[in-house]
Amino acid sequence: MAKRIAFVGHVSMDKIENVNGVREQPGGAALYAAVAAKTLVRDVCLVTVIGRDFKYREVLKLFDLSYVKFYNMPSTRFHIRYNSRWEAEYVKFYYGAGSRLTYSIINERLLRESDLIHFSPIRAGKLAKMVDFIKSSTSKVKVSVNTWIGYIAEGKRSRETLRRVASQVDFFILNDAEAKLLAQTDSISSALRILKANTLIVTLGELGAIVSSSDGFRQLVPAFVVPSSRVVDTTGAGDTWCGAFLAAYMLTEDLTKAVTFASVVSGIKCSGWGMENLVNLRFKDPDDAIEYVIGLREGRVQKKISDYV
Repeated sequence: MAKRIAFVGHVSMDKIENVNGVREQPGGAALYAAVAAKTLVRDVCLVTVIGRDFKYREVLKLFDLSYVKFYNMPSTRFHIRYNSRWEAEYVKFYYGAGSRLTYSIINERLLRESDLIHFSPIRAGKLAKMVDFIKSSTSKVKVSVNTWIGYIAEGKRSRETLRRVASQVDFFILNDAEAKLLAQTDSISSALRILKANTLIVTLGELGAIVSSSDGFRQLVPAFVVPSSRVVDTTGAGDTWCGAFLAAYMLTEDLTKAVTFASVVSGIKCSGWGMENLVNLRFKDPDDAIEYVIGLREGRVQKKISDYV
């Protein structure tokens, strides 16, 4: 039986500056995650709020849009500048229509139709209300949360809320810097002990990811690394990782295989601007990612990508 994943969060219009140039492109954590999941899972739902000025309507056609609300106000916008080490500076950000992304967007119909709901980064207070509603309404829907260092840094109250959310959900995903800040420690090992989650996933960039489960399982899964000379744009890499991971895990229930697949898809994303390398990419199953890696090794990247379109 086909399964459905719903992605809740922001969709934006981005201006990106990096060593390779300047681009305006569609963005937003929920959109990156949903596009990544779509490379493997067919039934993907986008739950978001978008301004009517959003000019990248073509990419939206990939999804069931019955939960997308359009408002007659400017869309969410981000202007991000990266230095040579791919460290991001948020030059400007404007939530616009994204400010209307509230608790009311989660309803019983969404719960009936979804097997898994993933929350891309949302402010702690809003996120907690959404998760509480789901957990009080059903035990059948799996819930995943990815957060952002900016929301963690908003203060003690936000950190306490996010740590409570982490203990409620099935998957809690964040990077190493975010994990240390949320746990208020300088050690990843300590953060893994302090943060409580059914499945805690801490991404470590080029090193891979640590998966730690409440049953005592802990494993470091190495990453597929794109050579620095091939990196074009890292915007949305973490969000892409989340979407690909969840799609693979939902199909296989294999954490190691899901992390490996997520690493490959995130690497593909970083070798092009925005999500241009993902929108037409389709894998039949997570194992096909191995064929992609082999193709890269043997210089057959374009051929292998076309195999899945």
